[in-house]
Amino acid sequence: MFPALWHISMQQWWNHRLRLLLTTMGIALGVAVFFAIRTANITLLDSLRLTVEKVAGKATLQITAGETGFPEEILDKVRSTPGVKVAEPIIEVIARTAFTEEGNLLILGVDTAGDQQLRDYQFDKSATQISDSLVFLAQPNSILLSRAFADRHSLKIGDTFPLFTSLGRKDFTVQGIFKPVGIGEVFGGNIAIMDVYSAQVVFNRGRNFDRIDLMNSPDVPVETVQQNLHAKLPSGLEIVPPKSRGQDLDSAVTAMRVGLTVTSFTALLVGIYIIFNSFTIAVNQRWKEIGILRAVGVERRNINLMFLCEAFLMGVIGSAIGIVAGYYLAAIGVRVMANMTAAIYGFVSTSTPVVFRMQYAVTAFALGVATSVLGAWFPAHAASNLDPTMALYNIEARSREAVLGYRRVALGLVLTLASLALMIWTPSGVGANFQFSYAILMLLGLTALLPKLIEVISHVLRPFMDWMGGAEGSLAVDAMIQCPRRSSATVGALMVGLMFVFSTAGYIQSYRHMVDRWMKQSLNADIFVATSTTMRSTTYHFKEELGQQIAGVPGVKRLENVRFTSVPYNGDSAALIAIEMNGFMARAIDAVEGKGEKILLDKLPKGEGVLVSRNFATRWKMHVGDSLTLNTPNGTLERPILGLLDDYRSEKGTIFIDRALYKQYWHDDAVDFFFITLNPGVDPVAAKRQIQNLTSNTVHAFVYTQVEFKKWVYGLVDQFFVLNYMQLVIAVIVSILGIVNTLMISISERKREIGIIRAIGGLRVQIRKLILLEAVAISIVGVALGALAGMFSTEFMTHTVSMVLVGYGVPFFVPWTLIMISLPVVIGISLVAGWWPAQHAVSHQIIEAIGYE
Repeated sequence: MFPALWHISMQQWWNHRLRLLLTTMGIALGVAVFFAIRTANITLLDSLRLTVEKVAGKATLQITAGETGFPEEILDKVRSTPGVKVAEPIIEVIARTAFTEEGNLLILGVDTAGDQQLRDYQFDKSATQISDSLVFLAQPNSILLSRAFADRHSLKIGDTFPLFTSLGRKDFTVQGIFKPVGIGEVFGGNIAIMDVYSAQVVFNRGRNFDRIDLMNSPDVPVETVQQNLHAKLPSGLEIVPPKSRGQDLDSAVTAMRVGLTVTSFTALLVGIYIIFNSFTIAVNQRWKEIGILRAVGVERRNINLMFLCEAFLMGVIGSAIGIVAGYYLAAIGVRVMANMTAAIYGFVSTSTPVVFRMQYAVTAFALGVATSVLGAWFPAHAASNLDPTMALYNIEARSREAVLGYRRVALGLVLTLASLALMIWTPSGVGANFQFSYAILMLLGLTALLPKLIEVISHVLRPFMDWMGGAEGSLAVDAMIQCPRRSSATVGALMVGLMFVFSTAGYIQSYRHMVDRWMKQSLNADIFVATSTTMRSTTYHFKEELGQQIAGVPGVKRLENVRFTSVPYNGDSAALIAIEMNGFMARAIDAVEGKGEKILLDKLPKGEGVLVSRNFATRWKMHVGDSLTLNTPNGTLERPILGLLDDYRSEKGTIFIDRALYKQYWHDDAVDFFFITLNPGVDPVAAKRQIQNLTSNTVHAFVYTQVEFKKWVYGLVDQFFVLNYMQLVIAVIVSILGIVNTLMISISERKREIGIIRAIGGLRVQIRKLILLEAVAISIVGVALGALAGMFSTEFMTHTVSMVLVGYGVPFFVPWTLIMISLPVVIGISLVAGWWPAQHAVSHQIIEAIGYE
């Protein structure tokens, strides 16, 4: 029996090759996006870990204090700790080279005497080179380069090359070149070594080290040494194996990775709907065939199995194609994500090739096949339950009550309203997995409501279609009202595809509006001077003396020194902004909610309190008046929270303290930004030009007016969402596949109806117009319902997803411009999709068309 049914399936596939191709490609796209994002995620994490491990060398423990560093005295305490065999200080800097086409150079400042015990420097040997190049690092402005960097710039021993330091542009002399192995592989070979004490001077570290790398004695366990160090050192220092630092980097980019994973699951969800739509229409097309099979004795189980096997094979083929495509897509994704982590988080990664991971391929393949079978499950069940005696009746007439029944409408309303209520009122603490189910509830509810929504919108649309297209326009809309099952499948595919497009665009637009409001409230200085083109520089900073020089520029009213760093907090981390609170409160007092204005202006500049961002307060369940405790390199800092404000620089939350208080506890006077307020009437562009003239020959600085700074921030936002833009393009492609697929099917199955219309006098041009106007009507209804579903999905992303990932909600903005633009685009695609079937239908002989089944 089964071979005969399989032959029938193969014949159907051959007869509907286009539907088969488009449906399979829909599965392939969903699997490709899912596999690519998972592969790119793990490749990026591997590259971050590889950088940490290569730089750490043989170190078994590393001592850090976030990004701020700690006093030199800590080194003596570490070296005197029982069980420590070797302990070496490190300064780690990402410096900008002065080469036109070169980017950044990772510089490690090391102790020339003992670092070779931790890291293997394999130097090139030649008759002119000395045997131990590290000896020369004690000389000022001496540096070692990797062979890769030296070859790119034709540098040899004795040559000089320029770097931008905190002291301005300086020339460094090449005293050695090491091979591209071990540490030489880090950062694509863009790595250099210099003396740690020279690095302290030229990169404004004062008397601080960034890190201590140590090796334990063979006879003392690492855990014992770690306990001894914890007992001896200040509580603000982190003492962890290099592997744990790699895990910390994993944690830092969690929000980005989880957000991308969520959208990849959404792509699979769209794939499920495409399968559901395709098989629903396939069942409708094969209704009489199924009835005949049942009449001749084919069991329900075999009918059900026939359709599920078709879906299974489609899933196998589509998933295999998707995995291959996803592997190559992952290579693009890794580059994009590496740029994002560098721009947003300031992390350095070592370029690593994309590795094909069998477990990810198996997972993606299984999900692709499972979604295919799941999408076909209900249509297959409907086919197997067909009463053979009903096969001679029109499917629409037979099933109208079931499709438009009040129970289905009531169920749809309950599911949709329940999902919306859960999105708005459920606390974020219930768990991400539970909250992500809201989107599935919403989609199920809208799917149940589809026939009734189509009927309502079609009645509203009918006068417009009658005015625009005459009798043909009215007939086109009537066809949608009278055929709810066919119309629902077509419009449903449009709705889900466009929902993904509108919700992604809506979330990005909402985020940009939120950032714009934040900048108007808090980042409202007239001129900004930054150390980097990224959100923050973790290693390269300005000196306060530069700020004093800029403050002397004519027209400058006030200058704020800003330190933007990351500090350990409660087993995790948080962003920290150290700023002169007098200046900050003078321009941003309206952004703060908390204690009275008088208290804020009195206590914050004295360091008697702190501010925290709202997402920090949400994350740690803190309120105004609570006490905040920070373990610093120089003791415990405890201050009350005096106010809350919006700040989106970190998904971990942000702490604001007065700069003098920060310098007292961290012994760090580095500056990352200068925020400059001008006197009234001073031209910002002219002031910017003066500041650029002041800094151009001394430091590597980026000067922005307020307008330019906003564009720069928006550029960083766009970098953060660049993969979402890529997925938006893929969503558009998936939507187009759904449009073409369903319209080709829905139009082709009306061949008999068209033959009847022609038999009673309908002209070919009227038939063509009728079909194309139905395509227009379907498009309008699809865009309307896609916009409705997109609003629900945007609410899910702006409230639920944002609260889960970053601890704050994003104000909801509807992407009206995109919706308006998409309407003519979708109509155009629908007309193109309907043109060939229309031409094909009107070319048939009337008798042949009437006899079509």
